[in-house]
Amino acid sequence: MKSIGNLDIREIANKFGTPLYVYDKSRIVGNYNRLYEAFSKYFEKFKIHYSVKANSNLHILEIMKNLGAGIDCSSPFELKLALLVGFQPEEIVYTGNYESFEDLEFVSQQNVRINLDDITSFWRLKKVSNPEFVSFRVNPGIGKGGFEGITTGGADAKFGVPYELLHQAYLDAKASGATRFGIHIMTGSNILEPYYFAEVLEKLMRIAGRIFKDLQIKPEYIDIGGGFGIPYTDDEIELDIETSARLLAEVFKDFVEKYDLGTPELKIEPGRFLVANAGYLVTKVTAIKNGYKKFIGIDAGMNMLIRPALYGAIHRVKIYGKDGAVQMAQVCGQICENSDILAKNVPLPEVVEGDILVFLDAGAYGFSMASNYNGRPLPAEVLVDGNAAIEIRRRQTFEDYISLINYRKLV
Repeated sequence: MKSIGNLDIREIANKFGTPLYVYDKSRIVGNYNRLYEAFSKYFEKFKIHYSVKANSNLHILEIMKNLGAGIDCSSPFELKLALLVGFQPEEIVYTGNYESFEDLEFVSQQNVRINLDDITSFWRLKKVSNPEFVSFRVNPGIGKGGFEGITTGGADAKFGVPYELLHQAYLDAKASGATRFGIHIMTGSNILEPYYFAEVLEKLMRIAGRIFKDLQIKPEYIDIGGGFGIPYTDDEIELDIETSARLLAEVFKDFVEKYDLGTPELKIEPGRFLVANAGYLVTKVTAIKNGYKKFIGIDAGMNMLIRPALYGAIHRVKIYGKDGAVQMAQVCGQICENSDILAKNVPLPEVVEGDILVFLDAGAYGFSMASNYNGRPLPAEVLVDGNAAIEIRRRQTFEDYISLINYRKLV
């Protein structure tokens, strides 16, 4: 591997230093257009809301805004970022969980639509506002994720109103004065099976359809969240997004008609699908250790890409300008944890100190989950746009690191 977009990786690394996150704008645009074209064939009313938590850099949000996307936020700061970029309230949905009074008060003041995580969330919201619009997030009793830690539905998931309690939730909301409604479900995370989305939507529609018909509710939207996955390994098959959209449309239209739900809009909330394969973590080999195993040490670690340590997630590894495989190695960082191994038993070419090593598919949940653990600074972020490499976040300095600390030396 030698380039990202039109630019040479070594030149990018020499200019901005390592470790470094690099994003390919053309790939982000291509991912969005592919998703939009698939769904626009089957839905007259639908909206793509980019999930901020996947990658919250303001420049990434601006790309989404210029493409015509809406935005999905899960915290007040994410909402502030969306507003700062210029998203209008009607383009924003907010889906938190275990929301505080303070969170709900701020969010309600922005006039965005909120997907509430529980009936108790509604009662907290009632104490700070008198919502005309109410939407609940449903736990359908089933869920799936690429890893256990990212599964968002089912008996062990912390999210959403159990579907058995959903009727009472909407009944209470309507009795309390709400006149407009939506509904939200999170289908899963990093799903590569197109039939799964339709299966979850069918369960939601069977539950919600009867409730809405009984309560004479015609929802303004049905929000199925994200979950659209990408391959992280060579043997995984790419999600057939065209088939996913077609199957979802069949279920959606059948049940809307069956329960006389009017003309609700379909909302989807992709994050990973749009930005993951457009991002790369560019690092440099700092040391090579021939211990009980072969260890390749790099200048990044779990503080910059925590997914392997947190989930056992896999990211493919490439060495700049080198192909083939002559050794099996562990790629590890400089953090004082034995879980700081970013790639286990991976086949690599011959590697020497100073080589550039690149992690693929790092555009989602990479920088957004980074930390200062072990006192390591956050990396810079660069956007490749055509023939230009633009620094969209500078590397953190020691002065940045201590700037929020109220410290005075003891005498």
